[in-house]
Amino acid sequence: MTVDLELTEFSAALQDHLRPGMTVALGDGVGAPRCLDDGASVCATLSAVARRIGGVRLVVGWLPSPLQGLQVDAFAEVVAIMPGWGVRNILASPTACFVPTRLSSVPSLMSGVLRPDVLITRLADRAGSFHFSTEVSWQREVVDAGTAVFAIADANAPLADAGPPLATETIVFVGQTSDGPVEMPSVVPDAVHEALADAVLRFVPQGVRLQYGPGKLGTALLNRTQRPLRIDTGLLTDAVVDLDTKGLLIGIPSAAYLLGTQTLYRWADGKPILRGIDYTHDLTRLSRGIPLIAVNTALEVDPFGQINVEGTGDKIVGGIGGHPDYCAAASMSRGGLSIIAVPSTVNGRSPFVEKLSRPASTPAHDIDLIVTESGHADLRGADWGQRRRLIGALFE
Repeated sequence: MTVDLELTEFSAALQDHLRPGMTVALGDGVGAPRCLDDGASVCATLSAVARRIGGVRLVVGWLPSPLQGLQVDAFAEVVAIMPGWGVRNILASPTACFVPTRLSSVPSLMSGVLRPDVLITRLADRAGSFHFSTEVSWQREVVDAGTAVFAIADANAPLADAGPPLATETIVFVGQTSDGPVEMPSVVPDAVHEALADAVLRFVPQGVRLQYGPGKLGTALLNRTQRPLRIDTGLLTDAVVDLDTKGLLIGIPSAAYLLGTQTLYRWADGKPILRGIDYTHDLTRLSRGIPLIAVNTALEVDPFGQINVEGTGDKIVGGIGGHPDYCAAASMSRGGLSIIAVPSTVNGRSPFVEKLSRPASTPAHDIDLIVTESGHADLRGADWGQRRRLIGALFE
C-alpha cells in the first residue's frame, strides 16, 4: 500500500519537527514500531521524510528482526548500538556503522554523544495511561534527557514496564497500531545443550540470581533446573513461564527486554518486570546482595580465557551486549560465579583458539569457570600459566 506523505499524521509530525543535522532514534526490541493502523510503514515514512529533509542521522538499538521499509541511504548516517540479528542488512551500507560498546555504557551514549532529538517508539495504552511495553532498554534515559517522544499507541501491547507512566505532556501521538510485538519462538535445546546445562547447574545453588542468555543453552538451563531460582537478566524468554509453572521462580524477574511468543507476553502483562539498562546492567547493583550466577556462552575462547562473542574474523554474528557486564558483576559477587558454557565442538569446530579472530569482547579476568558438556576448568585463583594449562586440558 502506498501512503501519501502529505496525508498521514505521522509524516506531518516528522516534517514539522525534523531539521537537517537532527538525530532520530527508533525504539528497539520486539516492540520496535513497524506499521500503523492506517497502513503507513513507520520506517518507510521516516525514510521518505529524512530523504526530503536531508542530513538526518538515525540511531537503532537491539533489533531481533529487520526493519521493513527502511532505506538506509535516506540518512546521512545510521548508527547501530548492537550489530547482528535485525541490523545485518543495515550494516551492509557504507553509511552505516556500529558502536563496539558494552550494554551498560549505552545509556550514557544515548543521553550524550548519540542523544536523539526525536524518539519514535511504541507505547502500551492503558485507559489513557502510557507505558513502555516489551522493553524499556535505553528509552527512558533519553526521555528523561529531554528527547521529544513520537509515540505509537498500541492497546494490544503487553505492559511489563516496572516504571511510572510517561508524562503525556512530553508525548506527541503520531498514530495507533494493534499489531503487538514481534513473536520470536524459543529454540528447542538439543542433547548437547541439555548435557551442557546439566553440567552448569551443578554450580547453581538454590535461591541465587541467575542471568542467562537467549538460545538453546538458556532454555535448557531453565527447563532442567530442579532448584528455585531468581532471574536477573537482560532478555527474558518463554522458558521463564515454564519455570514459574513448575513453582521454581522466586519473585518477579528483572530484565530490560522481553523476547518470546504470546505465551511470554501474556504472562508478563501487568507484571513490573522491565527496567532501563541503567538498572538491569548496573555492575554495582548486580554484584551486591544475593549471589549472582551469570551463564554466558562464547564463539571463541583463547588459552587465557579471553572471550569473543561478536563473530569470527570479518563475519559479524552479534554485538558485545551485556556479556562483559554480567561476567564482571558475577565475578565480583560474593558467592557468585561468572560461567562461560560452550559445547566442546560446534559444527565440527572447537571454540578454543590460540588467538581470537576479533578483539576480545570480555576480558579473561572476569571469567571464573569454563564449562563444556564433559568437564570444566575452574580458573579462580589461577595465574596466567595455570589458566592456560587448565583451559588447554579442557579442550584436549
